Amino acid sequence: MAQHEYKVLSGSPTGMRLMFYASEELKDEIGPGSYERKLNQLAKDGWEVINSSTTSIGNFLFTKPVTTTILRREQQKTPV
Repeated sequence: MAQHEYKVLSGSPTGMRLMFYASEELKDEIGPGSYERKLNQLAKDGWEVINSSTTSIGNFLFTKPVTTTILRREQQKTPV
């Protein structure tokens, strides 16, 4: 039976709006499209999405969406 390892990724699915002078590194980390880029990078590393859920947090004046995604991959074998 295959052993799996799991990872939980949580954040804003739309990213944050940043000022025009924000660095490219910051834009990649938390800017628009950053959640999708993180998922694509994890997929390249062998992770697959097994569940994802989006909810809104906040109050009646301000809400923002938050997505939680559960990923898994086969456990990496370490050489003895």
